[in-house]
Amino acid sequence: MTKGVLPKQMLREILQLYVKDVDERYLNPASIDLPLSDEAYRLEEVFLPPPGCMVRSMLSRVGATQHDLGKPLEVGVPYLIKVAGHWELPKITYGYVNPKSSAGRVFGLFRTVADGVAMYDALTPAGWKGELWVLARADAFPLLVSPGLAVSQLRLFDGPNFLGPLDSDFAIRRHGLLFGKDKKRLTDLRRHQDSFFLSLATELGGWECRGTNKILDMSKVAAYDSGDFFEPLKPVNGTLKLRKGSFYLLSTHERVMVPPTLSAELRAMDPRFGEFRSHSAGYIDPGWGWGTDGSVCGRPITLELTLFEDREVRVGENIARVRYEWMKEAPELLYDQSASNYTEQEGVALAKFFKK
Repeated sequence: MTKGVLPKQMLREILQLYVKDVDERYLNPASIDLPLSDEAYRLEEVFLPPPGCMVRSMLSRVGATQHDLGKPLEVGVPYLIKVAGHWELPKITYGYVNPKSSAGRVFGLFRTVADGVAMYDALTPAGWKGELWVLARADAFPLLVSPGLAVSQLRLFDGPNFLGPLDSDFAIRRHGLLFGKDKKRLTDLRRHQDSFFLSLATELGGWECRGTNKILDMSKVAAYDSGDFFEPLKPVNGTLKLRKGSFYLLSTHERVMVPPTLSAELRAMDPRFGEFRSHSAGYIDPGWGWGTDGSVCGRPITLELTLFEDREVRVGENIARVRYEWMKEAPELLYDQSASNYTEQEGVALAKFFKK
């Protein structure tokens, strides 16, 4: 039987049998949203628990003081917030976590730490159980989060199953994976190991945030004017000039499609391509840019770019990577069939908190 990412119908069974106090409303096509509890701490420094060590046992070592979630997360300050529920995985199942798109697009850095796991965003080995926590930091402006809000999503696996070159060629011929602006299938894709390169649509410009003291409440949808937090970024002679210390929302040139039997994730770029972070979220659900039958021909991906050096970027420049992986089976609900805020995304899309 195929191994890979578990779909919604299997995740539902895991919630019912293994996880307590997290209900079905937190299910996505191939992931589980991680709701925050009301237990939160302000930290003096970030950390990873040593192997086998409980996260809670680290609180005194990192200068943790209780934080009231009725107050915003200050810019540049790390916080630790417990995930609601009681978590246990089946013996053959392990997990990885990504920040949600809306959290990435407001440049919050949300990393998950799990009891006994000495790395971020991982629930390993298979059969993991314990407490889950989110290390949170607002990088661009203060963020207000609340109990029940999810800023991260958990994917579960029963084994790795990335698309190799032959599988990728078959998928490109059968469905197409990446498309051009004209919605024509791209066949000569630029590969990097187990992934494909994505480039910037610099002619579209984007949005720049230089930082502000205005507070954004992440429980409010379509509540804010974009101009209070972002400035339009326009190209000059087809290029964009980006500055270290600013935060950017930009679009890929390629339209990305994820067929129902696949899942996809953006991957970090090799530093030999430059000193930057190309995204703050990264997971792409099965059915993204698929519509009902594949006729949508993908959608561009909004990138959350953070620069560590001043830089000029041009059309066609490699800026991100996307890696595909098999689903264990197609989910009962595809992304394009869900009530997402980004199913109509074209160009550079601001987070759902902003008025259209």
